[in-house]
Amino acid sequence: MKGGVQPVGLLCLSAVCVLFAAAALSQDQKPLLAATASVEFGEDLGQNFGTLFEVRDGRSRTIVGAGFPAVFNTCVRLDRYALQFYVRPEGDVAPVKELLPRSNTGVHQSVQDCDGRLFAWTYGGDKTVRCWEGAQWREDPILDPQRAGFGDGFMRLGTGLLVYQDGQVWYDQALILPKAAQGAYSCFYYAQGRLCFYHTKPGDGGFTRICAAPWKPGQTQVQIEQLKSVALRKVGETPFVWGQLGGEVLTVSNWGSTAVFDGADWRVLRWPVENTSYQIYSAVNYYDGLLLGQYPTGNLMLFDGIQVKQLEGWPPVMPGVAGYAREAQSTMLYRGDLYVGVWPWAELWRYDRDRSEWSLVGRPFTLPPPTDKSGHPFEEDIRLYNQAHNANVVINLWGQRICGLAPWRDSLIVATSAKGPMERDPSLTFLTDEVYEQYGRLWRYTLPGHLSAPIRYVPRPTRIRCELRPDRLRVLQDGALRGEATFDPHLLEGLKPAAITWGQGLYGPTTCRLKRKDVSPALD
Repeated sequence: MKGGVQPVGLLCLSAVCVLFAAAALSQDQKPLLAATASVEFGEDLGQNFGTLFEVRDGRSRTIVGAGFPAVFNTCVRLDRYALQFYVRPEGDVAPVKELLPRSNTGVHQSVQDCDGRLFAWTYGGDKTVRCWEGAQWREDPILDPQRAGFGDGFMRLGTGLLVYQDGQVWYDQALILPKAAQGAYSCFYYAQGRLCFYHTKPGDGGFTRICAAPWKPGQTQVQIEQLKSVALRKVGETPFVWGQLGGEVLTVSNWGSTAVFDGADWRVLRWPVENTSYQIYSAVNYYDGLLLGQYPTGNLMLFDGIQVKQLEGWPPVMPGVAGYAREAQSTMLYRGDLYVGVWPWAELWRYDRDRSEWSLVGRPFTLPPPTDKSGHPFEEDIRLYNQAHNANVVINLWGQRICGLAPWRDSLIVATSAKGPMERDPSLTFLTDEVYEQYGRLWRYTLPGHLSAPIRYVPRPTRIRCELRPDRLRVLQDGALRGEATFDPHLLEGLKPAAITWGQGLYGPTTCRLKRKDVSPALD
């Protein structure tokens, strides 16, 4: 998969190299590199915004970049307006890890960024949404815990907030889609000016349909009479993922039905195959493709706009564990690299595209020790328990998930989970306090040189400026500071910018209009 990046100009190399070499000693806080553009988002119809710019060195390695990630992890859509700005030195550095306090006592967490804030919740037990304030969690009423269910959520859309819950949708607190007259709507996704969702009616005469109905901010109601749908073959099919590429919307059901909406109608790329598992849990736009996290291969799949194909070895299998029944459940872009969280051993992998190399970042679990004698953590313990008690506990119930990845300020938030938000069974003696405590946690992983800054939507051109200073990253919008992240000045040693590309790169091609582009030091 090629990035399609073509340099459009050279930086004044000699001047920039001198600046970077002196960065550690300089007390001058003027930017060493500043990239500025007038950005016109256009009408917000749920589209992805893509790459702002990338700076490469003389070996064509990306060393500085900025863009808007488009990520969907197990029914959670990450913030489209969280502009990532990063500097990417060579060499591997272990992230600094911090365990955040529990947001609730459960064994599952969904995690999401929105407007520069970090949210966590679960769809079982205590369903209260909580927001991290930097020192503690506070309850947030953005979703009603009495009605919250799997697939419910919220997203910034234009100048308002889109909230979908309990089979209904609101925009800025006004109901735009009521409950279905029969059956129920669920698992909503807004893109390309269409509200997409699944519509299911169980029982006699039951059905499941994937739907897309026109609506855009400013309209009082979703135009349900203009809905386009495709009927699925299994009643009760449900999605874990949505994504979009090139103006088309893609979804995959838990039975593997893969459908694409092109703006006029649906086309089905794959129907369920009996006795064959095929589930997609995550989607991330990466250069000019859409990557999909799959079960049971544990690999990423690539949707190129025409077909979905497996990327074998993306990511590889951690040494010492079985290579079957694996699941690439979560993805994220962080400090210019691709990250993937893999079930059942909660492996966190990083891909360096310039080196075409995967590296294992680690696991947020310490128990049990990895083994290839069985497929899942505690599988043998559960087998023995079932035999001794004539029970039928599911053998992979206490497998280990990285169920969510989210950017927040300078960090990558890593959420852990068991298979689902079930209750602890005291008769399962392998679930010691030490073991149980590792489920349902949020870790903060931090590498120097990353910033996620919330950008405000405005319906007119807005000036966005990304500054690389000797000891920090800064993002400004129309002159107002939107975020900054500090680092050790030695981070910049050896970096030699040579070329800049606008509108193409890691986050996919931009859908924005970029005008009055400027980079300083000036281009030759």
